[in-house]
Amino acid sequence: MQTFPKYPEPLISICPSTEQELGRIDSMKQSDIDLALANARNSLDAWSRTDIKKRQKMMSSLLQAVLAEKESIAELIAREQGKPVVEAMMSEVFAALGILKDLGRNARRYLKPVKMNHEQLLFAHKKGYYRFEPHGVIVVISPWNYPFSVPFPEIAAALVSGNTVVFKPAPAAVFIGKKIDELFKAADFPVGVLNTIFIHDIDAPYLTSHKAVDKIIFTGSTPVGSAVMCSASKQITPIVLELGGKDPAIISADANLDHAAHGVVWGSLFNAGQVCASIERVYVERSIADQFIAKCLQEIKTLVVGDPLDPTTQVGPMSTLAQLVKVQAQIDDAVKRGARLLCGGRRLDRCGYYMPPTLLSNVDHSMSIMTEETFGPVIPIMTVDSLDDAIHLANDSMYGLSAYLWTTSKKTAARFAAELKVGTVMINDGTSSWGEPNAPWGGTKKSGIGRTRSRFGLQELVQVKFVSLDWSRKKRNLWWYPYDLALVKFAYHAAEALYSTKTLTKMLHLLRVLRSKRFLKSVNMAVIIRNLNKLF
Repeated sequence: MQTFPKYPEPLISICPSTEQELGRIDSMKQSDIDLALANARNSLDAWSRTDIKKRQKMMSSLLQAVLAEKESIAELIAREQGKPVVEAMMSEVFAALGILKDLGRNARRYLKPVKMNHEQLLFAHKKGYYRFEPHGVIVVISPWNYPFSVPFPEIAAALVSGNTVVFKPAPAAVFIGKKIDELFKAADFPVGVLNTIFIHDIDAPYLTSHKAVDKIIFTGSTPVGSAVMCSASKQITPIVLELGGKDPAIISADANLDHAAHGVVWGSLFNAGQVCASIERVYVERSIADQFIAKCLQEIKTLVVGDPLDPTTQVGPMSTLAQLVKVQAQIDDAVKRGARLLCGGRRLDRCGYYMPPTLLSNVDHSMSIMTEETFGPVIPIMTVDSLDDAIHLANDSMYGLSAYLWTTSKKTAARFAAELKVGTVMINDGTSSWGEPNAPWGGTKKSGIGRTRSRFGLQELVQVKFVSLDWSRKKRNLWWYPYDLALVKFAYHAAEALYSTKTLTKMLHLLRVLRSKRFLKSVNMAVIIRNLNKLF
């Protein structure tokens, strides 16, 4: 059993652009986690029974609460996490608003019972449907790179589905987590349906292995996700993992190079590259490589690195010193192994965790910058001889989150979409699917398990219950006791009648089935006749 310190250290928020303390929040104790889980459990029955129309209406109220504070939310994100204020607005606040609107309009349609027609001819008299019921108490664990637009929609989706939530914000973004909690309170959600806890990451295993948790939604790095999965396995708690990526971009020889260069530079550098779906490696066909690299370099030189609260800033600081050190190590490793450093590559000599936009060429897969998640403002470009080589290299990764292609050929785009082993493919764009409520989010391989967002994300938050209805007035079903030789023979004939691919064989055995006294006593022949099409 994990033990907590008697007086746990507070959670301290550091502004990445100034390296100054923004404030601190007391870390909670083990008893506080137990209380949060108990509150969620005690609130579950009443909340899950609340009419979904009312829950949808609360999504609309929540949307208005966010909209009313959009500027202060964006400024808080820029100050505590470090992304430019325009990115905080567009990729964090906008993304959350879009999903709230979708949930407020469509959650009932996504979650309403679905009629099921029995395919088995022997069950043709039955009726059936699928119900979608909440899991129960869901734990949402959020990352520091998108501390608003990742957890906020996940919490909202869990609640509109009838679950209750225990929310653990990232320690590096505790005040954004606190703001999320305040917004739900402002929208008059019942006490106990959302319970926010502030604890250090080292204390999280107590939460993720707790018997009171019904499901976990975790977003973070692959190594930590693996640890969370091991912890959850102690109670066989189901889990959705949204993990890391090493997302490739391929530039085809027929691409619009101006558009591709602008797209790759933005897709690699927004949020200082601290995006699981950012472009972290680029493969460009040899015939256009020099021209494309020159255009990227030209674009990078126009970018303004600075204070994230300044509306003219395009690239802000990295969120933490630890992440900056990791990125610097990858750049140094690449240069040591033969990469050509075209710009950037060294921390800026100023206050704050600033790494300038960095462009590397002459890279290959022997370098960690091309194989390990970077999470920084770096664009490594590798020249390839063909699209075949590019697709092979793009798939040569333990990650499979997203992939991007610039081309003017619909045929090439279709091939790319089919062959890339990832969760999202984008043609002539990068990462904008984050802003689309109907686009599911998730990856393959070590980029995670399951999906968030869209109707597919909602399906992760409910359990499917099959309901079968039999209103026939027969005395007993065909397959009930007593067993006898006649039933055995009937089963043999029924198997051929139902599943043989030979029409004559099927019809001969069907005649024998129809002569069975037991069959005739236990079925409604009118129903059977209406469903004879299921034989073929």
